[in-house]
Amino acid sequence: MAVYRLDTCGEMCPIPIVRTKVKLKELKPGDMLIVTSDHSCTSQSLAETVQKMGYRVEVMGVSHGIWEVIIEKV
Repeated sequence: MAVYRLDTCGEMCPIPIVRTKVKLKELKPGDMLIVTSDHSCTSQSLAETVQKMGYRVEVMGVSHGIWEVIIEKV
C-alpha cells in the first residue's frame, strides 16, 4: 500500500476533480490518495464524485479552511 498526496489549494471546480481522477488511474488497489483543498464545496463535490465511482472516502477538516479528502482505491 502506498500513500500519495495531491494539493489542490487555490483551484476551483472542476480542476481538483479532474486532477484527482487522473491520479486515481495511476493507483493500485489498496493505495490511498490524500487530496488537500481550501474550498469546502470542492471537498464535498470531490468526495461525492469519487464515492459514486466506488472508492472509499473520508473528508477531514485539518485546520482553519483546509480539508483533506482521503480516498482509498479498492
